[in-house]
Amino acid sequence: MPTIDPRRLLVLRAFVLSDSVTATAAVLHLTPSAVSQQLAALEREVGHALVVRTGRKLALTPAGRILARHADEINSQLKIAEADLAAHAGGVLGQLRIGAFPTAISWLVAPAIVELRHQAPGVDVTVVDAEAHMSHRMLMRGDIDVTVSLEYESDPERDSPDIVKFPLYIERFKAVLPHAHPLAGEEGIGLTQLTEEGWIMPSPGNPCRTMVLQACAELGFHPPITHVSDDYRAALALVAAEAGICLVPESALSARDADWVTILPTRGIAPLRKVIMTTRRDNQGHPVVRAGLEAMRAVVAEPDSEVYGPLARSDTFSVE
Repeated sequence: MPTIDPRRLLVLRAFVLSDSVTATAAVLHLTPSAVSQQLAALEREVGHALVVRTGRKLALTPAGRILARHADEINSQLKIAEADLAAHAGGVLGQLRIGAFPTAISWLVAPAIVELRHQAPGVDVTVVDAEAHMSHRMLMRGDIDVTVSLEYESDPERDSPDIVKFPLYIERFKAVLPHAHPLAGEEGIGLTQLTEEGWIMPSPGNPCRTMVLQACAELGFHPPITHVSDDYRAALALVAAEAGICLVPESALSARDADWVTILPTRGIAPLRKVIMTTRRDNQGHPVVRAGLEAMRAVVAEPDSEVYGPLARSDTFSVE
């Protein structure tokens, strides 16, 4: 029977999640040569080829896929063991790595850090700016512990059994127009009233762009896109310059924005942004992770919150 070094199994798992030897090396803080040597040594241990070259890329063989599944299980058990030991220690102490999109960092994660400073001063928080399509991948690789992201239909990790989700709130997008726009005096606006406008959109791959395009498709049109920016402050500046119109989630707007653009509620079919927290299922019991989830939920639940007060908060949150 072959003796398998579990450390090499974790290298194989990192390779599966990173898609290349170079990316695996960066994640594990090794050289590409060291990663290749570890994979080759694992192949010798098990007596099977685990990776095969297909064009310029390496892919798993059937034996490699079998071993990768076991590597996932071993990694999960290690995480559970770490969580049990942390709970046994009787204190909330350690590093919490949070990946979140920019608006959530400003209005949710930053206040949660203040909350944690009082409730769990032993937690050291590291924040990474990452959109949903990036943060879930980082979560699965183990680069971060918690994400604040968007739930959307085309998310590749949407139904992963390895991820557990905690809903936070739902917000509607608002229409942002120049002050001189003929519809600026309306009390609300339907998206079909904007079919002839030049639209300012997030870049392809950004979930908010996907949500806006899906809402427009439901109404039977594709908006003409004239400018692209993932920065809502930049998008509002373009609107103020009468370069187009855009749809912006409520929490990305402030009262001051009304001084230089017109902000109108959307009527009828419009995109909804569902904001969730996620963590790996095998990591949800860790005291540091639980403290972070609870702190962010406390920010959303704050009745005097200027941003989250009017939003549709979920009542199904639980970190049990």
